[in-house]
Amino acid sequence: MKPTLFKIFAVNVLVAVSVVALGADYKSELNIPYCTVDGKTQTLNAFLPAGADKPVPAIMEIHGGWFYGGDAASQPEGIGGWQIFMRHGIAIFSIRYRLNTEGGFPQNIRDCRNAIRFIRKNAQRFNIDPNRIDVTGGSAGGHLSLMVAMVPEDFDDGGPTPGLEGISAKVFGSFSYIPPTDFIRFWNEGPSDVITNSAGQVSFRGPDDKIPNDARPHFRVLFHGVVPDSAAHEALYTEMCPIGQVRKDVPPLLICDGEKDPIVPGLEGKELYEKLKAAGANPTYWMTPNGGHAFPGGEGFDKVLDDFVVQTLNP
Repeated sequence: MKPTLFKIFAVNVLVAVSVVALGADYKSELNIPYCTVDGKTQTLNAFLPAGADKPVPAIMEIHGGWFYGGDAASQPEGIGGWQIFMRHGIAIFSIRYRLNTEGGFPQNIRDCRNAIRFIRKNAQRFNIDPNRIDVTGGSAGGHLSLMVAMVPEDFDDGGPTPGLEGISAKVFGSFSYIPPTDFIRFWNEGPSDVITNSAGQVSFRGPDDKIPNDARPHFRVLFHGVVPDSAAHEALYTEMCPIGQVRKDVPPLLICDGEKDPIVPGLEGKELYEKLKAAGANPTYWMTPNGGHAFPGGEGFDKVLDDFVVQTLNP
């Protein structure tokens, strides 16, 4: 079925959701189911302008946590850039997705894209414009927000879940910060996770949050035991990261690094930016001077983000 992008759908969702007035003319709806996979339902939180007299643009946030942990924001203040989004009257969504052994690749990408489909299908319910939806996130969420924006509609991630067939997962821009963008590079730069006992038997340690750039034990789980030890496996790793999705016709991207990020070192966002420019795309890049693994900052950044929101969402 051809994806429907421009038609607005309404749906009655018979679930108990929490509706809370937030002040500043916003209200929240929490724990809204958006898809069910393998018997487990994923939910999202919505922070919506109250009393808008016409459909508003929307942005969907994907939380970080090394694809292992983290949670959807329970209030707008938990979302990077919320002040700018709310100042422009943008509807804000924050989602949950499959993590750790239940998630991995491409399962987490599928969840994020199905959340976009759900938001678009329910545009009338949320009073949003289905043709003005962006995505944002930091760290693991930065990676996933780039993937949502960059992969083609027919990307092989398992596809729409029941009820979302034929709905486009397209977004119109991605604001992604401190993202891992090149999994092969990330694997190669990470410390060894091999443990050899006195008998010469080899095993692998689990992830250690105290070890910077501890990519290898994470990826063993997230890629369901597959490691980049052959051309085919390297191709899989590359396909599941933004560096493998570079082409000219991607939507606008704002990609941000921290100059001294210890978790995703080496300015991986800049590497992606340069490859996109070489392919003829027109991304925007920001590096936070002396910045770590955190939300972007520095003189002039707020204007860069504000300009990007205006460019992509026309609030």
